[in-house]
Amino acid sequence: MNLVLQAIPSTIISEIIAHSNFEGVVLDTEHGLFNNSDLFNCIQVIQLSGKKCLVRVTNLDKKLVRLCLDTGVDGLIFSTVENKKQGNEIIEYCHYPSKGGKRGQGIVRENRWGNISFGKTTPIIIAQIETKEGVKNIKQIKSCGFDYFILGPYDLSASLGCVAEWNNKIYLDYINKIYNNISKDKLGIFLPRENDITNFDSYDKFSILIIGIDTLIISESLKKIYQLNENNQSRNIGHR
Repeated sequence: MNLVLQAIPSTIISEIIAHSNFEGVVLDTEHGLFNNSDLFNCIQVIQLSGKKCLVRVTNLDKKLVRLCLDTGVDGLIFSTVENKKQGNEIIEYCHYPSKGGKRGQGIVRENRWGNISFGKTTPIIIAQIETKEGVKNIKQIKSCGFDYFILGPYDLSASLGCVAEWNNKIYLDYINKIYNNISKDKLGIFLPRENDITNFDSYDKFSILIIGIDTLIISESLKKIYQLNENNQSRNIGHR
């Protein structure tokens, strides 16, 4: 599954990404500026465009998570999961009692305002592993019942004291611990920058790729356009 991260709270951005070749959008409430209305509206636009919509949250903020679940998101990504207790609380809150959880039931968009069966949907619940502590406890976190695990390479390398040093032995040792404990069909990675695609060429190890952020896509595109313009002007000056 190939996804793009959206940080700008705009339904226009959601629609543009949803009409690309990517399979879906991850709305980022961790670093983005979404309010409840923005979030609800963007989820609607993405799903009504026929694409998957996931939301990344910083922690188990019950009000925010309930909003996402009631809106009918396809999945939730929980940032910085580091231990089994944290993982169990997340799974318990997101699942209905029929699935072993404690999630409450409302007449909401998730059940088409009461027009489809209650308590039937099961969104994808994903743990983002991005710290030394998270990797240390990966076996215990795995036992909690998450559907997938997302590797956050920048934060992980930062927690190990070697930010973006992709060939650093310490970093590679921790990456291998993840590979050895999580199978390919359960593992994903977040690659925010364009050149990350060349730094991480072992895509056969991942079933989910979150590639790019709307803010960076816009800023990098502007740089390229400006550089093309500069080059064109230089050529014109040389021909005078």
